[in-house]
Amino acid sequence: MIKEFTLRNDQIEVSFINLGASITKFVDLASGVNIIVSHHDYNSYKKNKGSMNSIIGRHAGRIVDFNLDGKDYLVTKNVKNLYQLHGGKNGFHYKYFDALVKDDQITFSITSPENEGGFPGEVKLSITYKLVNDELHLLYEAVSTKKTIMSFTNHAYFNLNGNVSDRVLNHKLYLNADYFIELDQNLIPLRKASVKNTPLDFTTMKKIGLDINQDFEQIKITGGFDHPFLITKLDGITHAATVISEDTHLRLDVYSDQDVIVCYTGNFMDESFVVNDGARGKKQGAICLETQGVPNSINMEEFKNRNIYAANEVYKQTTIWKLHKK
Repeated sequence: MIKEFTLRNDQIEVSFINLGASITKFVDLASGVNIIVSHHDYNSYKKNKGSMNSIIGRHAGRIVDFNLDGKDYLVTKNVKNLYQLHGGKNGFHYKYFDALVKDDQITFSITSPENEGGFPGEVKLSITYKLVNDELHLLYEAVSTKKTIMSFTNHAYFNLNGNVSDRVLNHKLYLNADYFIELDQNLIPLRKASVKNTPLDFTTMKKIGLDINQDFEQIKITGGFDHPFLITKLDGITHAATVISEDTHLRLDVYSDQDVIVCYTGNFMDESFVVNDGARGKKQGAICLETQGVPNSINMEEFKNRNIYAANEVYKQTTIWKLHKK
C-alpha cells in the first residue's frame, strides 16, 4: 500500500512515498515552487517509467556481466537484453520500503535477497532523508552478507522553473567535473575522457540548451546529456553541481562524497508521462543530477576496484541538496 509522508521546516517542505522511497515534492516555501517533477498518479510509481525520484539499487546506472574474484556473474538484463539499468526488473524503485519518521527526518529501509539482479549477497539498505535549514540530506547505509557491488542513488527529476511545462534548457548548470565517462552506441559506460573542448564541459556555468544539440557523437548517442561525470573531489563532501533557473532565480546546489554525478536531461521524457497536476511531460522537461559510484566500474580497468564491498563492510553515502535563491 502506498503511503505518503511529509517533512517541513521554516524553509522547505519535502514529501515522500514508501514505494521506491521516492520523493514526490520538494518545495521552496518562500516562493511556493516545487522543484520535483513527479508522476501525477502515485500508482504510476508501481511501473515507474523513467525511474522517477526513487532510490536506485543494487547498482545505479548501466552494468553488464562481470567477474568478481574469479567467478562470473550474469546480471539480469532489462534493456535490449544487453545490460542492466538501475537494478533491473526488480530494482529498488519498484519496492515498498519500511518507513520510520522521527522529528525532522524519515528513514526508509529494505532488504534485497541473495543474488537479486545477479549480484551476490543479501543486502540491507537504509536511506535517511533529513531536513537541515534549506537543505535536504540523503544519508545512505548498506551492508551485504557477501562480497558484492553496491552503488545507490536517488533518481530525482528537477525543474526549477515553477512550471513543469517549461523545459530545463534555460537552466544554468555548473558541474565540478573535468572528466566524464564515454558511452558506447548502447549507452554502456566505457572509459574516462576529458570534457575540455567538448559540449560536455560545464566547469564554467552555462545554459543547458547552449550545447545540447551540438554535432557531437556522445550527444547524438544519448539525444542530449546523459553521462556520468567524475566529480573533482576534495576531502569529504564536495560541491558537485549547481543548477539555476533564470525564471525563478532558484538555485540548487548538490554536495556529495561520491565519485560520479550523472547528468541526465530527460531526453526520454515525452507526453506519455503524466506529471505534476496532470501536465504532460516533454523531452528535456527535467534534469537529473544522480550522485553515485562509477557505473559499470568493475568492467573498466581504471575503476575496476570501485564500488566493491566485502561481507559485512558498511557502505555509506552522503548527498546534500541545498535549495535557495541565487
